[in-house]
Amino acid sequence: MAEADSGWRRPGQDLCLRRHALTQAECVLPDTHYPGPHLALDGTLWHDGLCGECHGDGVSAGAPCGTCKGVGFAVVDSEDA
Repeated sequence: MAEADSGWRRPGQDLCLRRHALTQAECVLPDTHYPGPHLALDGTLWHDGLCGECHGDGVSAGAPCGTCKGVGFAVVDSEDA
């Protein structure tokens, strides 16, 4: 089995790939970019934190969370960051 297929993360080598809760755009930065903001290919920058509704589970009341769209993280307004 190839290393990429093994399911093991390679810190500092893998991409973050965290999804923006509203647009579903993926972060294209290395997984070591924290605490800096996430960045999508279209130039969108965002900060996020665990979703307050589903507490990071992505599911609320047996359905995909309406706040984070199932990704488990909610966008943090720049004023709150």
